[in-house]
This record gives sequence, C-alpha cells and structure tokens, in this order.
Amino acid sequence: MLHLGMVSLVIPPLRERPEDIAALASHFLHYFSARHGLPEPQCDADHIAALQAEAWPQNVRELRAALERVVIMGEWQLSASKAANQASEPLTLRDTEKSLVEAALRRHSFNVTQAAKELGLTRPALYRRMARYGL
Repeated sequence: MLHLGMVSLVIPPLRERPEDIAALASHFLHYFSARHGLPEPQCDADHIAALQAEAWPQNVRELRAALERVVIMGEWQLSASKAANQASEPLTLRDTEKSLVEAALRRHSFNVTQAAKELGLTRPALYRRMARYGL
C-alpha cells in the first residue's frame, strides 16, 4: 500500500501482475545499460517468460536488481543466480568480484585496458585481481 497525502493506493504484488514485467524489464535494461555505458542485452519472449515465471518476493526491487546484474554481467543468468542465492553456501564477495572481472574481460576479448576502464580500475589493479583469481 502506498500513501500519497490523503490518498491510499493499493498496488498488487508483481507476481499478481505478470503483464507489467515486460515493460519494466525493457525500462530497466535500457536504464542500466545507459547508466553503466554497456550494451543493452536483447530481451526476447523466452526471457520475458522466464521473468514472468519467477515469484519476485521483493517485487520490483528484486526485478530491478536482477536486470542490473544482467546488464553488468552481459548475459542472462536469472535462474542460475537465484539458484546460487538459494544454495547452502551463499556467494562471497570474492566469488562476486571474480565473476565480474571475468565477465568484463570476456566482453572485451581480454583487452585489459578496456576491461579495467569498464570496471573503474587501473590496469595494475586489474592485473592484481587477475593474478588473485587465476584469470
């Protein structure tokens, strides 16, 4: 429920309005690709169907975070990321950093200068991370 002054708006949870997911996905993919200066991932009917099949217990906030990960990682891994989050061992900061560095390197065909620029790192800092994670 959302209160705006004297008016109360009841907005049903996202799981009860799957028809909104396509428009939200399109908006968030465009927004985050512009914000991060990355190419906008293609969102086809299969991706929309996968998004609509999710429960989204945190509603739009969770959808927004999932789509930001899609833009940053450059690939669709929604069900894999959810499975990883529900696994017995949570992802660590080390695992997350390694996957971000590896994804940036792959997107730029292992061009260290471009990957470092995308990640907001210096080349020596990226080289240290590459050595740390064996990349």
